[in-house]
Amino acid sequence: MAQFVGLLAATALLLLAGETAPPAAALSLGLAAGVSGAFGIGCFYLALSRGTMGLVAPLASLLGAAWPAVLILLTGGGIAPPGIVGMLAALGAIVLISLPDRRLGTPIMPTYHGSRTSEWLLIIGAALGFGGFFLLIDASHARGGDVWWPLFMVKVGGVSAVVAAALLARWRGRLPVMRSGRAAVIIGCIAGIGDLGGNLFFVLASGEGELATVIVLSSLSPVVTALLARAVLHERLGPVRVAGVALAIAGVVLLTLPA
Repeated sequence: MAQFVGLLAATALLLLAGETAPPAAALSLGLAAGVSGAFGIGCFYLALSRGTMGLVAPLASLLGAAWPAVLILLTGGGIAPPGIVGMLAALGAIVLISLPDRRLGTPIMPTYHGSRTSEWLLIIGAALGFGGFFLLIDASHARGGDVWWPLFMVKVGGVSAVVAAALLARWRGRLPVMRSGRAAVIIGCIAGIGDLGGNLFFVLASGEGELATVIVLSSLSPVVTALLARAVLHERLGPVRVAGVALAIAGVVLLTLPA
């Protein structure tokens, strides 16, 4: 639902912007970015459905930001030492803010449910999908894609991946029964628009700063979620999450220091 809503919104914005079509290479990379992102989200949701949120959320975010950032640094990305320290702090904050708060008699680390091998394969799949999206959408932008054409192709790729997965599930006889009420439709629309907005701001940010820095900062969503839960739902932030927020703030400060 969210992918289809995002595609409709991206199509409307592209028509309104009247942006000139970029080279075929930029379009192809945008399409690949959409497929990669949809694959990552699929692995992520499948892992969450197995009851290991405390393990999946921090590791998928951490690995999904870490491997493309390290790759960029190894291939000549110019990040000053304070920025590297800030990246490590931000990545550590992702883990801390996603862990359950420790209470008396409970372990601080989440436990596994089901097959460890399948859990790790899904986490790695999610990380590869997320990181691949970051790198491919930036490559599309670098090959001549401005803003709206790459985003439109991302949504085309995402919808194509969802349709292909649904057809495969139907062929294997595992297509779930869909029950869509009004609330589900509203949530799907909000999720689709929110996802498109996140993609848009990533494209705009990657054109303004170092890609590795943008990737790490874009992966701090667990921190934002925790702060919103505290402000809107009045949820208490325990010592683990407070430490994660503090580490995130320190990381952001270091990442934004001039080289």
